[in-house]
Amino acid sequence: MKQITDWIRYHQVAAFFMITFGITWGLGFSFDAVMNQKVEWLAPLVSVAICGPGLAGIIVSRICSTEPESGSAKAVWIAFLVALILSTVAFLANNTIINHAPLSPVMVVFVLVMAVPVAYIISQAHSRVPSVRRYLASLLKVRQVWGWLLLALIVPAGLNVLSIVISNMLGRQSVHLSDLSFTGLTLLKMVAVTFFYQVFFFNATGEEVGWRGFALPRLQARTSPLIASLVLTFFWAMWHALYWEAAGDPVLTWQYWQDTFVKLFPATVLINWFYNRTKGSILVAGFTHAATNTAQAFIPICDSLILTLSVAVLVVILVDRMWKKLPPDHPAVYRSPEHAAHR
Repeated sequence: MKQITDWIRYHQVAAFFMITFGITWGLGFSFDAVMNQKVEWLAPLVSVAICGPGLAGIIVSRICSTEPESGSAKAVWIAFLVALILSTVAFLANNTIINHAPLSPVMVVFVLVMAVPVAYIISQAHSRVPSVRRYLASLLKVRQVWGWLLLALIVPAGLNVLSIVISNMLGRQSVHLSDLSFTGLTLLKMVAVTFFYQVFFFNATGEEVGWRGFALPRLQARTSPLIASLVLTFFWAMWHALYWEAAGDPVLTWQYWQDTFVKLFPATVLINWFYNRTKGSILVAGFTHAATNTAQAFIPICDSLILTLSVAVLVVILVDRMWKKLPPDHPAVYRSPEHAAHR
């Protein structure tokens, strides 16, 4: 057992990816069961599976911890219960307002169970394990990043709208914002419900706690943000494979993966840029991810979107010189507790 623990401590990134895929792909059968075979009672397994990256980050952080526990168990439980209530409300709102499902006591209980892994991840920002608490602290820190949170909400939608303008100017594809299914207060309500659903299930919690919060700082300790983005794009795409297969996507074709990597790499760079610019805010990374999915759910997608996003990301890469490594004392670069103590 000590040999395994030591290996994980010295190979944290590799261990993270192995545990992430072990959880998600190990429970991947539940995707097809729920989505296609209508075995709804397996939905809690889907919830655990999609929380794979976040859970893996916490597991590795716990294993690597050498510090004694501190803090209050009460704070953890309070955070868990608050997160459980909020995530349950977000899920129920999405299910009733967006999916038009009837509300029932059975649904409430079922959603409470599905929300457990989400609430657990959020509660670990108050973990009694110091390394886990430090790692997840930025998930709940709002005060220092208000402006960035607002920017994270605006940029994805702005890029979508800009792509429509460019497409219409070039005559490539006729898309109009008037094609929106909803307008006014109805649109605002639908967007808000979808966004907070995406934040809790599972962009900020299940995914960004792992991809950006755990893996990215450790990758950036060894290489540049640009190379780290390439690595994360590969694993992020492959991690989705069983889910996309259940959704009916042609995951067994080379063309599908070629198109997928072309789409995901700019998104990865953009989220990484937000994470680095905010000195390692998981919350801002999660907002960027959720805002991107929300924008694409309501704003018509045109064929100029990838081009627009790619140009924006190229500007970001050039301005921040993302091919160069970040300094070792940068907050978005991982330092072991020993190195941090002797900074």
